[in-house]
Amino acid sequence: MSDPPVSVALIGFMGAGKSHVGMLLAPRLRLPFVDTDTLIAEELGSIESVFAERGEAFFRSVERDVAIAVLEQSGRVPGVISVGGGAVLDEGVRAALSRLRHVVWLTAAVEVLFSRAAEGGRPLAQDPGGFARLYEERRALYERLATAVVVNDGARPLDAVVDEIVTVTRG
Repeated sequence: MSDPPVSVALIGFMGAGKSHVGMLLAPRLRLPFVDTDTLIAEELGSIESVFAERGEAFFRSVERDVAIAVLEQSGRVPGVISVGGGAVLDEGVRAALSRLRHVVWLTAAVEVLFSRAAEGGRPLAQDPGGFARLYEERRALYERLATAVVVNDGARPLDAVVDEIVTVTRG
């Protein structure tokens, strides 16, 4: 008899590929996929417009509430959850993540992350130096929360990244 399914949270800095990897990972694990950034955008409009119109503090407040709600639900209804890159700044989100068995930190070199995030028009990806400083500020949080670290730097196909996550979450 196989173990019952458990949730997998994907954390990491913007541009790490949490959404793309999560969409591929969920069917492999036969779990639903939830992207907290998508939930926010469905409710309030694009993240870029929320930043521009209401500011980062408002966005972080909404991000915290959405992430905690999704993570708490994942304890009852397993799923693959892509958690927004800055959500780990909140103590409540960190506590909710710490209750999960699998928290996978997707990472890559900061130059790769910046390239991806800047291409996507992310509000905090306008200046390479500021982006790198922000990454360094958050890196210790990702490291502390992660039960596994998986590199997603474009050097291998996304299917290989997903295969690695499947292996570490089943092992």
